[in-house]
Amino acid sequence: MPWQSPRLCAARRAALCISLLLAASPLGCGKPATDPQQAQVVASGGRADRVAATPPPAAGPGAGAAPAGSAEAAVDPELIAGFCDKHWPAGAKPLGAGPTATARNGAKAGSGGWRWLNFWATWCKPCLEEMPMLGRWRDGLVKDGVDFTLELWSVDEDAEALAAREAKGLPGPVWQVASASALGDWLESLGADREAVLPIHALVDPKGDLRCLRLGSVRPADYPKVRKLVGR
Repeated sequence: MPWQSPRLCAARRAALCISLLLAASPLGCGKPATDPQQAQVVASGGRADRVAATPPPAAGPGAGAAPAGSAEAAVDPELIAGFCDKHWPAGAKPLGAGPTATARNGAKAGSGGWRWLNFWATWCKPCLEEMPMLGRWRDGLVKDGVDFTLELWSVDEDAEALAAREAKGLPGPVWQVASASALGDWLESLGADREAVLPIHALVDPKGDLRCLRLGSVRPADYPKVRKLVGR
């Protein structure tokens, strides 16, 4: 080793001591955070902030859901409230015979599956505009394996006008409601407005219970809601 003066050695020892004291002092910078997780904590302001910003795990698919197509299928309450003006849980409101009506041309009600009752009239333009769409909805649900029928309950008092419309073709069997008053009495028995305007829609489950009453037209955007209502 090259010769060094005692004075130089002493100065270097003093500098080393000062460096060690600074490293141990609270005022020192300390060891840099090399751990990525530790660096993230420092940058975000603390672990609590980072944990709070982490979204909770999502529920697994189909958690708590009833089998598809089941009349007991769980339905989002917001969906029900947003689509149905009146709605009932399974078993709460048996349909019974519905409003007094006469089946036309041997029409028969569906049994053992979902039934969509469409109350309409030949003079109701929105009714006629949405009717082909209802037929397509029925066809789509049947294709997906849902036992589903569409029933057209006319409130026409003019039998000739109704017959002329039937001759042009309709997407389902037809019933003729006895009168507007008969429909009004039925609506009132359900707690709905007896003066509600057409079209009116009622969804009946495979057990024969009325599940949903909608007052007014339906739109193409409503089809996913209908699918969920029947458990698909």
